[in-house]
Amino acid sequence: MANFKTHFNVAAISTGLASAVLLSAEHININGALWLWCLGTVGGLLPDIDADNSTSLDIVFNIFASVALLMVLHYITGEHFREIHFVELLAIPLGVYGILKWLIRPLFEKMTVHRGSCHSLLFLVLCALLTIQITWIFNDNYLTKSNLYAWLSGGFILFGGLVHLLLDEIYSVELSNLRVKRSFGTALKIADFRNKSATLMMLAAIIALGYIAPESASTIKTLTDWSTFKIW
Repeated sequence: MANFKTHFNVAAISTGLASAVLLSAEHININGALWLWCLGTVGGLLPDIDADNSTSLDIVFNIFASVALLMVLHYITGEHFREIHFVELLAIPLGVYGILKWLIRPLFEKMTVHRGSCHSLLFLVLCALLTIQITWIFNDNYLTKSNLYAWLSGGFILFGGLVHLLLDEIYSVELSNLRVKRSFGTALKIADFRNKSATLMMLAAIIALGYIAPESASTIKTLTDWSTFKIW
């Protein structure tokens, strides 16, 4: 199994190159390229969130908590929401963070095992669709190509996660001794069928998120046009 440093570096390099290619083709701007690069790097750490007290879990959880706080602040300060007091503005986000840190995270650590459901293609697809939905909702009024950025955001999460799983499988083979480790085949799998309840819940969530996902025809049309791509 590759270590944290290897996962981070390889994910950052591969997704950075991919975002640079999209930037060269003028499909995205520089801010979008940096955004996708960050998402791809995070995706490269996602499968290891099932390892208790791991660096990946700490990083991804902190990012997840930050996104949750921003979503709450976005909602409670929106025009559709009533006027709130300063104490509420502090208490509500702190309450959300406390629930995530002292309730959700311990439950997650207790319910997951390393190289279980999180080390699967099903989990990565679920994370990608969640990213698409969140990006689409919160960027709808700020980006002229919100559908494009939403689908690319989910795509980079999926790409980074696939890089992680492939690295783990590669590290399961010792070329020097021509030996395959016992961990071979536990990283890159469709789903963890030993945990049937988790697999069914993820599958149901994927179907629901796929149904409400933004249209993809315009994104496909944009990404198939490479007439503006420049190598030099």
